[in-house]
Amino acid sequence: MIPTSASRIGLALGAVTVALALTTPTASAAESTDINGHTDTWLQEGSPSVTYDNGYQVNSADEVKRAMEQCNDSNVSCTATSVESKNVTKWFDVENTAMGIGPIQNCSGGQGEINQTLSGSKTFTWGWNVGASVDITLVKDKLGVGASAQYSQTNAESKSGDVRITIKPGRKGMLMLGHDMEQRVSDVRIQGGEFGGAKITGLRTEVPLSAAARADTDEVSCDGGKLKNGS
Repeated sequence: MIPTSASRIGLALGAVTVALALTTPTASAAESTDINGHTDTWLQEGSPSVTYDNGYQVNSADEVKRAMEQCNDSNVSCTATSVESKNVTKWFDVENTAMGIGPIQNCSGGQGEINQTLSGSKTFTWGWNVGASVDITLVKDKLGVGASAQYSQTNAESKSGDVRITIKPGRKGMLMLGHDMEQRVSDVRIQGGEFGGAKITGLRTEVPLSAAARADTDEVSCDGGKLKNGS
């Protein structure tokens, strides 16, 4: 299950040590919704479309991206208007790099608690629903999405962390790393360019916030429990 502020407190953890800029969850994390990064499909949901001023409309991601790339032309003016915005914390299970294995399992019986320091890293990236690679200059400078200091200023951001946990008999767990993200739906007004102008609707962007990444443990019962990555 995705951890909530209350369930995090109840996890059977030992002393927690966090490296670099990582933080353990605090009350401020309650402002975001915790989601499973392995299964979240929000970014791919919905269909962006572009309607030109002459009435011509297309809804393929490639055509929407081509229309938006006109905003890089100095003779074209573009403005993005936020239609919907929410903050989420995306959590991912990561391999335990210290041991080269996945979950720490205490499932065989006949032994006591397992105490282990889990360490790993995860890269968090900008995303949009009009292609794989985000043109940050276009999104930030031309559309104004993610332009302020509260957003990550790079396309990809890697975070590492260490967490010492206690796995009780009948349980299994692994390190998970999370990052606060803004998920935004925007409309984009294009003035100038092809057919004199256009409007893009349903542009989805997912931008890492500059707040520190988070480290915690994903822990479930050996008896039918599923970690976030499905193991």
